[in-house]
Amino acid sequence: MIKCCIFDLDGTILDTITSITHFVNKTLEAHGIEKITVDQCKYFAGNGARNLIKRSLASKGICDDEVIEKILPEYVAAYDSDPWHLTAPFAGIEKVLSELKARGIKIAVMSNKPHSTVEIIVPHFFGDIFDEFQGIEEGIALKPDPAAGKAILDRLGISEEETAWIGDTSTDIETGKNLGAALTIGVLWGFREYGELKTAGADVIIKNTEDIISEVLSFA
Repeated sequence: MIKCCIFDLDGTILDTITSITHFVNKTLEAHGIEKITVDQCKYFAGNGARNLIKRSLASKGICDDEVIEKILPEYVAAYDSDPWHLTAPFAGIEKVLSELKARGIKIAVMSNKPHSTVEIIVPHFFGDIFDEFQGIEEGIALKPDPAAGKAILDRLGISEEETAWIGDTSTDIETGKNLGAALTIGVLWGFREYGELKTAGADVIIKNTEDIISEVLSFA
């Protein structure tokens, strides 16, 4: 029986790709660097802000660590100044969260965004519906390291065998597998495609938000 669902943030519960692309490009343009596209950003994002900026610069032939170190804090500051810009929950996701809560299932968010950003953006869009949320801060490793997920479960008093992990990228599926989650659900409305999620070993791959409920409740 599933007692907790841990959700990824970007591309799973929040449609943030246009926003992320906007702030990356705002930062790049300030340095006279060519913009990236939304489609590029879907593959550059997902492994933390540093990797996002590193990949964005590399796509323009820039691999200088000093440039990365200069641009990274500028991007984070720009994003944090207005993190809900061009962002909205995916259609139907709020109903799904409410239904899970109504059935006594704990819900949490684990993101590779900085925790300071997660603290701003999750309550802004979802109020206090989540029982736990965690971003990256000192001492917290990026996904697919499962340590942050384990810490969330420890705080909730729930085991890995009672947990479903839901996300839109191979990193999310790998995190759930590394954690030992009973169920990993890959979603197709986010950043990546079916093939990536299948190769990563997702137990279930879904197209519609409401399918989260049926998959979680049917898991035995």
